[in-house]
Amino acid sequence: MTECGKAIIDFLGCEYELFENETSENNLINRWDALTELGKREGFFPLLIVSSDTLVEKLEFVFDDFDVENTPEGIAAYRQNVIADSKRVDVTTFLSGRLDEYLEMHTDDNIWGELLPCEPNHCFYCPLEGEKLHSELIIAKVPAQNPWELAAWIPMGGFNDCPSPAEQVAVFRHWYKKYGAVPCVVTHDNWELELANPPRTDEAAEELAKEHFAFCYDIVMQAARGWDTIRARASTLKNSTTWYFWWD
Repeated sequence: MTECGKAIIDFLGCEYELFENETSENNLINRWDALTELGKREGFFPLLIVSSDTLVEKLEFVFDDFDVENTPEGIAAYRQNVIADSKRVDVTTFLSGRLDEYLEMHTDDNIWGELLPCEPNHCFYCPLEGEKLHSELIIAKVPAQNPWELAAWIPMGGFNDCPSPAEQVAVFRHWYKKYGAVPCVVTHDNWELELANPPRTDEAAEELAKEHFAFCYDIVMQAARGWDTIRARASTLKNSTTWYFWWD
């Protein structure tokens, strides 16, 4: 295990499985699926983490920026504070406020666009680096009470337009209750979620796409040309069981 991997595991303080130089994506996903089922019985949620020095730096900011003691007790207290703060976030107000701000920035642009032909997505992207898996991947067995709390276990937000960990927890709670969405994969600047109840109509997908745009501006504005609109985003969400978010 690299020093980065050790630092991530130390921060989490939970059981894990390590994948070093894994060459088979099928092996990784099959193990992920098995741990998902095991977690339902044993009380944990598997979280696939892409190890990197940038992620470790973001975790270390917690100690300096929030005056957190670098001990298991200090980290656990910080985590509970994030979860408590998330309960004070009004998700409707938070997302609508960001949506209004972003729409105001693009009054002269065709930010809405049109629906496009698109196949639904059912896979994760972040474990891959090009056509190969990242050299160090960790599946943490996170003993969280609720799946949306995983954003408090790996606090990677709060930079640029990326929502803070507490805001992420609140939005993930909202999406879990509406879509059965569960955070599954995290990097220093990505989240991927898997969901049980995706939108099935164009109208429902467009409503969700507005929330995605509010939550993650870059996922629309830095999409490929022709896909950089809200309705194009909606096209990718209809019937898809995985979501991808990325912040610059």
